[in-house]
Amino acid sequence: MSWIREEESNDPYNINKVMSIQPRAMRGAMHMTLGIHQAATELSEAQKEAIATVVSVVNSCRD
Repeated sequence: MSWIREEESNDPYNINKVMSIQPRAMRGAMHMTLGIHQAATELSEAQKEAIATVVSVVNSCRD
């Protein structure tokens, strides 16, 4: 849609592209994600990174 400014993305599911037309929703989702990642847990930062890496590999993430 030429009248809607969309962000470029390599996201195969176009989540970022869809969210880019609703900046408040995108900021909210990013804030929630950061909150989850930075939440106090019994996991170390290394363990969190290891889990994130495995999930990214399983989901075939590239970025």
